[in-house]
Amino acid sequence: MVADSAFIPLTDQTPHENLRLIIEAQIPPLPSPVDANTPPNLLHSQVSFENITTIDLVNHRAAWRQIMIPTPLLGAERWQALSTYEGKTYYEAKENFYGPLGYVLDAVFADGLEEGFNAQAEAFKSRVESA
Repeated sequence: MVADSAFIPLTDQTPHENLRLIIEAQIPPLPSPVDANTPPNLLHSQVSFENITTIDLVNHRAAWRQIMIPTPLLGAERWQALSTYEGKTYYEAKENFYGPLGYVLDAVFADGLEEGFNAQAEAFKSRVESA
């Protein structure tokens, strides 16, 4: 959900740099298929608060950085991009964690995050190809 600097959701959900994101996720992801009516697994629900750092419409990239935990303890930045090569479209997602808590996140959530990235890519592909 796109929000202002006080984390109040905006009517216009178009992301812009320096707006905030409220991300609700399931780690690990829910089994597919999932839609807006699928109930969450409360034991796997996560909420994060992010700052949108990049919206690059020319190169089809977006990035955001976590702002819940002080950066010296945990830095986390997520990039997503679309690119084309030899007539095919590629979706890329990358998240970097750094700082002392990065090791804890890696130990606790690495497998679930990887499953989530893969599930998101598959859902995105299915939606785009069926449109």
